[in-house]
Order: sequence, then structure tokens, then C-alpha cells
Amino acid sequence: MSSSQILGLSFAMGMSLLAITLLLGWLSNTYSFSENILKWVILPVLGYGIALGLNSLNQYLTCKTIRPGQIAIISVTVPIAIFGFLLLTLLPFIRMPIEMAVPTKYVAQYGGVIAVAFYMFWAGMFGEGIAGGFSQSCPS
Repeated sequence: MSSSQILGLSFAMGMSLLAITLLLGWLSNTYSFSENILKWVILPVLGYGIALGLNSLNQYLTCKTIRPGQIAIISVTVPIAIFGFLLLTLLPFIRMPIEMAVPTKYVAQYGGVIAVAFYMFWAGMFGEGIAGGFSQSCPS
């Protein structure tokens, strides 16, 4: 397995988290769902599920076998990265550069959502990059 394949898996995770964050933010704004539950519970759970699938695929392609216990443990890096980046987005000066790129008429409604989605993309890239490397270790 090459590093370009791990980059592809990390990019898939990042794009998945970006899309899920935008969808959850839209649901929160449109249907008045609790934004905190969507961000702090549903997003890490979905991220963990996607990480399980991507890391299983990675290990199967590399080793031709899957060790579910190992995959379950290494996939935890994605929710940890999600929580870490969510904590960062609580700081206004971290979100501000992204919110400033959003058109003025949408900042109040979607500026925060887009900023969090941006950082969730990088959380997915970071978490899956670490997990992808560990998922390549084959049983001896």
C-alpha cells in the first residue's frame, strides 16, 4: 500500500466529514435541531463508522485479511481528531478567517457551519492519515 492510497482514503474521510457537517448544519438551521447534539454526538459517531469501513478496506487491500479488533482500536483516532478540532472551533479567532470568506448575507446563518465544516475536513484528513498507516500492519 502506498502513501498515495492513504492520501486517497484520508481525502475520502475529509470530504465525507465536510459533507456531513454541512448537512447537519443545514438541518440545524432549517429544522431547529439541536446543533450541539448534531456536532458533538452524531458527527463523531458517523466519523467512527466511516473510519471503520475505510480502515477495513485498507487492511484488506494490504494484508488480504481483516483484524476487527485492531481496526476498531485504530479507528478511534478519527473521533479524537473530530473532538480536538471541534474544541478549536469554539474559539472565535480560529473560525473568523473562514467566516470572512463567506458572502456577507450568509455569515449570520451559515458562517459558523462552513467554518466548522472546513475544520472537520482537516480533522478527517488528520485522523484517517494516522489510522490508515496503522491499518496497514498485517498479522504475522
